Amino acid sequence: MKSGLLRVAIGCSVLFTAQAAFASGLYLVREDGSEITVYLKSQSPKDATDLLVLIQGSDCNSVAHNTLINEQFSQVLPDADVLTVEKYGITPDLTWDRNDERADCPADYIENDSPERRTADYIKTINQLKEGGTYERVFLLGGSEGAVVANLIAAKTNFVTASVALNGGGRHFIDDILHNMKSSGMPDEAFKEASEGFQGFAQQVTASKPFEVNMSGHGYNWWNTMLKLDQLEILAQVENPVLIVQGGQDQSVSPKAVEEQIAKLAELSKTNITYKSYPDMTHSFKGAEGESAVGQVITDVKGWLSQLD
Repeated sequence: MKSGLLRVAIGCSVLFTAQAAFASGLYLVREDGSEITVYLKSQSPKDATDLLVLIQGSDCNSVAHNTLINEQFSQVLPDADVLTVEKYGITPDLTWDRNDERADCPADYIENDSPERRTADYIKTINQLKEGGTYERVFLLGGSEGAVVANLIAAKTNFVTASVALNGGGRHFIDDILHNMKSSGMPDEAFKEASEGFQGFAQQVTASKPFEVNMSGHGYNWWNTMLKLDQLEILAQVENPVLIVQGGQDQSVSPKAVEEQIAKLAELSKTNITYKSYPDMTHSFKGAEGESAVGQVITDVKGWLSQLD
């Protein structure tokens, strides 16, 4: 199966980034000795007691170069300090590139990046920040893969005040991949061949020991984690308030699978989860006429957060 078939599903899952300063005095290393690159930005002249954690999608780009994070989505809490964390192997030296198959994506990133790795990096960073006693509340907001990471952080910790998951997909990632293929408009026979090919790849990745692979800019660890994750199981463990946002015209993840997941969460009496659907919105926050829906989403997220006070 050609990796190009997956470009929308995992290449267009970009959500935000922005210019930000390195967090002063914060030095963090992983268990293998590599440094975790973090940014902490103040948005107010007053000392903030809220920490807003913004989590980008699955693209191979530095979080320091995407203006959608700190210039727009940071405004859901305009007085909070904003934390972003680079993925393994990525630094601000990596220039911004929307090409899904960029040739200069770092080898360390391909080999080591995964939602689990990112989750561990965020938890380590937030724990160290909270040890300083400055932040009374911690809010998470992530899009696409970043939404999955936000859910994982919330499920694994007890320091999250509330979290927001934007266009994060349904229970199983393979359903989102197949939805993306179907949405591409390929003929039925081509879809049948491509879906069978991908399902064979998925079976190999989930059943085999690690092997060298670079599919759509991601390696074994990423694919193995994404294909094994059960978001219903993850969300069932989350106790803090969660807002799930989903665009009805999303071709990267399956809106139907998201609706099914929401229904199952209701059956589990997960009253801490709020669902907000935008019927005309795409994965990249575009409306029916191609206009940006980011402003409306930000307004609605701000309204939801204000009700938690």
